[in-house]
Amino acid sequence: MVKQAWLVASICLLISANSDADVARQPDKFEATYGFTRTNQSLINGVLINYKNDPTLNVVYENATGFASIQNGVGVWLVREDQVKSGVSLNYMMGRKASADARYAGMGNVAGAGMAYVWGEWQPIKDAVTLYANYGSALRESQGALGQWGLTLGLPLIHRVNVFADVSRSWASQPYIQKYYGVNANQAPLSGYTPYTATSSGLLYSNRQVGMLIEPDKNIDVIVGYGKSSASALLMHSPLLDHKVQSLSTVVLNQRFNLD
Repeated sequence: MVKQAWLVASICLLISANSDADVARQPDKFEATYGFTRTNQSLINGVLINYKNDPTLNVVYENATGFASIQNGVGVWLVREDQVKSGVSLNYMMGRKASADARYAGMGNVAGAGMAYVWGEWQPIKDAVTLYANYGSALRESQGALGQWGLTLGLPLIHRVNVFADVSRSWASQPYIQKYYGVNANQAPLSGYTPYTATSSGLLYSNRQVGMLIEPDKNIDVIVGYGKSSASALLMHSPLLDHKVQSLSTVVLNQRFNLD
């Protein structure tokens, strides 16, 4: 867990070191993203074993001091410039509802928890290459920690239409894997699963997705995407999983609001 925290912190420090301190002040920002996404991190059902198509929503407000969003929580900037952003925040680690999937029968609910969160994104080539990483550690120690890193490549296709490809990896600590994918002695007779204890931290999923961004208006983007998510060998040891590869999909509208 500590090594992963240092990794993300190092990325944020590298981002800060490569940024130009004399860049003009960035304007305040307010935007919303809404649509449908096939995901295992559902706003309605929490963490999922089997990916589902669910409504998705993200509302973002940024000013010179800090930010607030559903995705990144409420926090302050480490750096905020045109091609570089990173921040620290208080965020929410999703729980799990037993009613969300038949495979959770006898497993019970998992409560969500507050978490300390650090994130960063860097565009070494603006609008063409984006590197991003985040790490969250639950304030409740038994919930563990979760991280992600990835790369997005964009390419203009025609006027106001871009295509993109995204690859990412997600990681979790041993307590997180045990909480969401483990089966303890009390759960085993109720669920019918054999007991499973996560023995280490490690990768959860490898994701890859391609898609298209259409800009019908200067303040509106429509984003569609499709891809695959592959569970790691570590995760497939859990008796809860029965699919190594699952599909990803995204259909969302992103709307920017003028704060001038």
